[in-house]
Amino acid sequence: MSGVEAMNHVRPCEPRTEPQRVEAFVRHYYAFAWRVLRRYGLAPADADDAAQKVFLIAVDRIAEIQPGSERAFLFRTARHVASKAHRSVQRRPDVSGQGVEDAEAAGDLPAPDDLLDRRRARDLLDQILEDLPEDFRAVLVLFEIEGLPAPEIAAALGIPLGTVASRLRRARAEVERRAARALTRHQPRPRGKGNLP
Repeated sequence: MSGVEAMNHVRPCEPRTEPQRVEAFVRHYYAFAWRVLRRYGLAPADADDAAQKVFLIAVDRIAEIQPGSERAFLFRTARHVASKAHRSVQRRPDVSGQGVEDAEAAGDLPAPDDLLDRRRARDLLDQILEDLPEDFRAVLVLFEIEGLPAPEIAAALGIPLGTVASRLRRARAEVERRAARALTRHQPRPRGKGNLP
């Protein structure tokens, strides 16, 4: 096993020298924290800044984070940082063009209509998530987007396992209802003899 392979098999919070532990912790969990911040409504640039704040807090408290509860700690911290960011920073529209850059790098540029459809779908999902009650959003983001198991979600949110299942079911139903309503509003009207374009 090479050194890189060995590093990938090591848990980020195993005892090591502090700089190595911190570096491994950040490397292993940065993407998770960033995605949580995005799902809580931050634009990519704001999520980058907020992720740095999350990890500054985490590094200060790294000795307190129990092995196996790293994601739970980071989720709670990211949710708190996102909440503060919403109160203190005016939200800017997402104009990163990230989808185009990724596709160009892969040599796979989708058609403009496909890019627009993807962007609209992502914007709709972001709006629906932003409008969901916090209890629903937290469970839905952790389960559906981050892929955390229900027991870990229960631990992260400090709620019983049955409550996780109940909120997840209700959150899914609410997302479906809101998405259907939004899609119905945006469907073009059929054109008939009496309807002019």
